[in-house]
Amino acid sequence: MMCEKCGVNPAAVTLTRVVNGKKSVVRLCADCARETSVYKDMDLGFSSLFSSFFNDSERNADQGGECPSCHTARAEFIRTGKPGCPECYTAFESSMRPLLKKIHSTTTHVGKVPASGSAPAENKIDLLRAELKAAVEAEEYEKAARLRDEIREMEGLA
Repeated sequence: MMCEKCGVNPAAVTLTRVVNGKKSVVRLCADCARETSVYKDMDLGFSSLFSSFFNDSERNADQGGECPSCHTARAEFIRTGKPGCPECYTAFESSMRPLLKKIHSTTTHVGKVPASGSAPAENKIDLLRAELKAAVEAEEYEKAARLRDEIREMEGLA
């Protein structure tokens, strides 16, 4: 969809106004959106969105340091949200953990769970294997045999 103001660029912003109960929608490109009073002086790029997740103390604190591999500065990472290499994730972990907690409300990736609410079979098998190992170490051989059979059944080897 094209910008409704200039008609040249693709629309990037949808501006919805409600005045006296009447709703109007205008689709604008980033340039035209910046010219409107609502978006004037506003950076509409990813870097401003990313850095907005950091509060002032996080943005200003602990900005020293850099990635030992690619030499991306911590301040640059916080400003742009772009790591320079895979090692940046390790180097800037202390900055990333609070950010991930804010965005996702957790710092551990859990993936998707089927709608039925049950964990995938692989996860259940892994849990059963851990339980089997513990049973063998505790010399609970009857329990271990039952767990072994359950694992084989789930794997389709029964």
